[in-house]
Amino acid sequence: MQVKRPTEAQIRERAYKIFLERGRKHGHETDDWIQAEYELMQLPIDKIAELDPPKINGSKGHKKSVIHVVRAALSMIGMRK
Repeated sequence: MQVKRPTEAQIRERAYKIFLERGRKHGHETDDWIQAEYELMQLPIDKIAELDPPKINGSKGHKKSVIHVVRAALSMIGMRK
């Protein structure tokens, strides 16, 4: 499937805006990152689950892709193996 993926810089910028909208409350970095990635991709959940997760440069281990989260959620409800 051909999908225009957002760049890491685009995701970072949107995640920062979400952080500001949240009132600069720390502790939600992963949530903000995943929400930003999802918003920028604007794909149905089942299509996101079919994609390969992006490689995130310089990751400190706390950033997950929305693809990881979708796959985990679908496997928990038995929709994906």
